[in-house]
Amino acid sequence: MTHPHRFFRFGSGSPATTQMPRRTFLATASMSGIACLAGKAVGENAAQTLSLIDDPHFRRGFRVWSPVPGKHVAEGILCPTGDGTCRPAWGLAQWHSRFTLGEAKRTVRQDGVVRFDDGAKFIEWFPEAANADVALGLDGTKEYRGRSPSIGDPWPHLLVEQPLLAHPRLPTLRNLSFHLRYRVREADRADCPGYDPKRHTAQLMFYVTIQNRNRRSPGFGDYYWFGIPLYDARYRLPPPHLAKDVGSDRKPATGKFIFKPGAARFTTRSAHDGAWITLDCDLLPLVVEGLEAAWDRGYLRDSHDRADYAPGGMNMGWEITGCLRAVAELADFNLTAEVDQAETPRD
Repeated sequence: MTHPHRFFRFGSGSPATTQMPRRTFLATASMSGIACLAGKAVGENAAQTLSLIDDPHFRRGFRVWSPVPGKHVAEGILCPTGDGTCRPAWGLAQWHSRFTLGEAKRTVRQDGVVRFDDGAKFIEWFPEAANADVALGLDGTKEYRGRSPSIGDPWPHLLVEQPLLAHPRLPTLRNLSFHLRYRVREADRADCPGYDPKRHTAQLMFYVTIQNRNRRSPGFGDYYWFGIPLYDARYRLPPPHLAKDVGSDRKPATGKFIFKPGAARFTTRSAHDGAWITLDCDLLPLVVEGLEAAWDRGYLRDSHDRADYAPGGMNMGWEITGCLRAVAELADFNLTAEVDQAETPRD
């Protein structure tokens, strides 16, 4: 169906099923990613590696949360197998959307791609031999009814999220390894009235909370957001962002500190080009840098003890603040922690 608005294309690509098989791609993936600037920690004692992500290839589906913000209310399960046997590890957040994937129907294409679509958002699962695990698509033009939102208006999200399987304290960590292959398959902007190039964008992001997990600490439960900017329609390589998470009466926010290093800390390649990008990085030095930045700015003031803090939970996906539509393909995601074997992660 022809879209009623004129679009300006940022980048595009063919679906994952037309790319080289994953086994072939993985043999060359290291050429498309770089490590963080800081090196990995090295210790003398034996270490163990903890996988912090349950179902990293998303094969058990998603539990869909209501678009109404404030609390998680389940609206259904998206099961790629279609047989009702899925037990999702993942939640699917669609905050402030006018539509809900909780009512979407499962369809299967001839190439085996499974899709759930609510008219403005969609999820796709790819066959195991394909180059991607899932695709996330969000159309801000449909969400905003073809008019650019005003300052303070809420914006739609499409985020995959879960609490981490373990919460190792920062001093016990030798590294915190992040791995992801991704590409932005489509990214277009409609010619809507009121467009502001400074505010209206599509952002693909990864966030993990760095949280005070010490129940005996007066700051128990407090946290900051550590982010990786995977794509921003305004910048080929998104710049750093260190600020308070602020909102409005129409779009409440957490009020917590956001520490998002610039994309150049993770890669030299731009997702605007539509090609696959591999991130394979030790986040630990940057997480510590973010914790110290939070303290310097007056956040997390009830505890300045690094031993109180650990990774808590994560989300990843789209936030679109204007008349843009975008599709990202994700593959081979994982977050692992290497800890001293004598240490046992505690809550």
